[in-house]
Amino acid sequence: MITQTSWKDSFVKKRLEKQLPNEIPLFPKRQCVSLVIVREFDSTAVLTTEGQTLDVELVRCGRKNKDLISRVLLQKRKQIAPERRTGRAFNRDLGWGEKCAYMEQMCGKCPDCLIYGFAATSGEGAQRSRVWTDSGFAIRSYEAMQRSITLNAISDTTRGGISGSAFAEREHIRPQVFFPTIETAVDVTPSEFMYILRNILATTRYGAESNRQGFVQNHVVAMLFSRGEVLSNLALTQGVYDRLLERKGENLNEFPLERSEVVEAVLDVLHEEARESYLPVEICAGEELQALLASVRDLWRSEEANEEWLRELENDHRAYLEKLSK
Repeated sequence: MITQTSWKDSFVKKRLEKQLPNEIPLFPKRQCVSLVIVREFDSTAVLTTEGQTLDVELVRCGRKNKDLISRVLLQKRKQIAPERRTGRAFNRDLGWGEKCAYMEQMCGKCPDCLIYGFAATSGEGAQRSRVWTDSGFAIRSYEAMQRSITLNAISDTTRGGISGSAFAEREHIRPQVFFPTIETAVDVTPSEFMYILRNILATTRYGAESNRQGFVQNHVVAMLFSRGEVLSNLALTQGVYDRLLERKGENLNEFPLERSEVVEAVLDVLHEEARESYLPVEICAGEELQALLASVRDLWRSEEANEEWLRELENDHRAYLEKLSK
């Protein structure tokens, strides 16, 4: 059931207004909201920058458990790039930045340029990204979650016999692998935050060959309001590993993880970090987060509320560009 609402009166806008600036500042204020996301792969995926092997780093298992472990990486660019493409497709549907093109001529005026940043490819002008992220790490070891898949050539004949021949082998991650990650939006207005959130929730494909695999569910499990970043992706993953190891013992690396257990461990880590932080950290999770996401769902399903949000986003950027021009 859709609850009709307006953007102005929505729960999500009122919640964001308490913490975020109502206009884009010309100089950084470091008003941060971090989206904590558990990325769950629902299919096999290839997470590599090039070659046949997965991107792997040797790191400590946890912050308590100091054993070494090889973990698969979800590179930072492999997270942001597909989400930006989702946003840019949305922009073109709205008639924004239709001629804005990476590596050629970025317009410097559309939401993608002004939020995620751009470098001048010709002429002058540049914008720092106001979305901070880093590479994500798988919770379990590389050995527990990878397998090599042989690729066969496709035959299109009716002769029968050998339909194709193996021509390559590539490492994949198995389904139901989790990457706890954090994306931090800095000095964004409520309408801009909604644009970032939409890109994350609407993006479903990550990694190489993403038209055939790499299906991902992005579960937003918490939002952190603070004056800086609270912890890194690696620290989050190590904290989760420690907690899951305490509960599951050595079985941790034998079977796929249960999402609810991962989410519970993530929230434990976040609350511990918030308690130990020097600066105040406000956590939005549990029932409050679910109410906020329900408000977002109602908003996007309402044509009028959607238009109201987009109008405010456009006005925010127009006001910012006018300030820049003075």
